[in-house]
Amino acid sequence: MNTTLPWTQYIFNYTAPNITTATLTFSFRNDPNYWYLDDVSVTNSSGQQFLLNGGFEQGTLADWVYCNPKNATFAGSAYYGYSYSGSYSYADGSVGSPDYLSQTFNVIPYQVYTVSFWLSEYGGNMSFAWITISS
Repeated sequence: MNTTLPWTQYIFNYTAPNITTATLTFSFRNDPNYWYLDDVSVTNSSGQQFLLNGGFEQGTLADWVYCNPKNATFAGSAYYGYSYSGSYSYADGSVGSPDYLSQTFNVIPYQVYTVSFWLSEYGGNMSFAWITISS
């Protein structure tokens, strides 16, 4: 759709410990502008996809859990406009405190998973992005 913002792809491997589910969490804050997240993917060595709606193409946060514990303004949502691919991305301009976007997926203990996503930052002096996987 609109790729006028610079996008950076992040890829890392995650080895599941002795668990059967894992949660991928994104936390964003960007005062006073936005982060854009697109094409989030978790795959195994066979290329099997473990996340749903990773490109936000449903135009909603369906399949994701959104949390805004301090009711920050300009909170995250599916956004039609800036995207790495397709028509939608996740846009987050949380001001004053971070908000969170997560999805839990099944894993096989000790199997390696590839986590990838595209991220773009639009300005901001007080910005951070924090990405974690937890059990």
